[in-house]
Amino acid sequence: MRALIIGLGSIAQRRVLPALASLPGIAAIDIASRSKPAPAAWPKQGAFFRDYAEALEKSAAELVYISLPNADHVEWIEAALAAGKHVVVDKPATLSLETARAVCDSAARRKLLLAEATVFSWHAQFAPLASFFDEFGPLTHVSAQFIIPPLPAENFRNFAKAGGGCLADMGPYAAAIGRLLGGGAPLELHAVAAPADPKLDVDIGFSFVARYASGLQYAGQFSFESEYQNRLTVVGNRGSIAVERIFSPPPDQDLVWHVRRNNQAGEEKRPASDGFALFLAAVLNAIASGRHDRFAQDLLADAAFRDRIAHQDKTQ
Repeated sequence: MRALIIGLGSIAQRRVLPALASLPGIAAIDIASRSKPAPAAWPKQGAFFRDYAEALEKSAAELVYISLPNADHVEWIEAALAAGKHVVVDKPATLSLETARAVCDSAARRKLLLAEATVFSWHAQFAPLASFFDEFGPLTHVSAQFIIPPLPAENFRNFAKAGGGCLADMGPYAAAIGRLLGGGAPLELHAVAAPADPKLDVDIGFSFVARYASGLQYAGQFSFESEYQNRLTVVGNRGSIAVERIFSPPPDQDLVWHVRRNNQAGEEKRPASDGFALFLAAVLNAIASGRHDRFAQDLLADAAFRDRIAHQDKTQ
């Protein structure tokens, strides 16, 4: 299969391109970028395009990866689907549940895959995380924090017209944790926004607490305003795990779990893995089998969670 990357920002260069190149199922990679020069070389090098529409017309790629500012996603999702190509898009795929439904409907009508690249949950540590609570009791409490210092002034996430804001950028992380560990949509969700930054026209953070049918309580704090934090704590009846770098685990770095079993503390090392490569391998498998539903369902569930937070912010 041939792939086409539209947009050549930092994530596309550092994570997407190497991950695609590592997959035996990818034979060649084309790139389209309006702002970056053509690389001198890249793995599985294909064609380079300066125009996105031309790339969609002339590239023989069956799979398109869209890595553009958030506000541009829907336009190029629809264009890629109309060109008959499967689509993966940086998170957030869309900025509302309404548009998420529209693009998922477009993909389904054409029998094409559409996936949002919220890849942290594809890291190899997630399967043993689930197994831990099979053994040490049902999950009762989850706490997630992803907090970063203020972004550089020119970063597109600081501008509403570019689809910026913390809820758009980090909402998919918050939603995916609830989806994966809560077992569905929350029965209750209460959210508050971070104090507004008068220099910006976007939200800079949000906090929430959610309750699920299982009894699980999930609390989250996400923002662009403070000292770096990136962790997940999960607690069950007879055990707990705290994981650092949960939302952005490096592909070449072992992870350490801080574990308690029956009130006995210890540490466990988890081997490095490339969440992007594992996610994209699953995408290729879904394309080969024609079974695309999981990716669309995840995209819609996460958009619904984010919309619930956005609605509460506007009504408080």
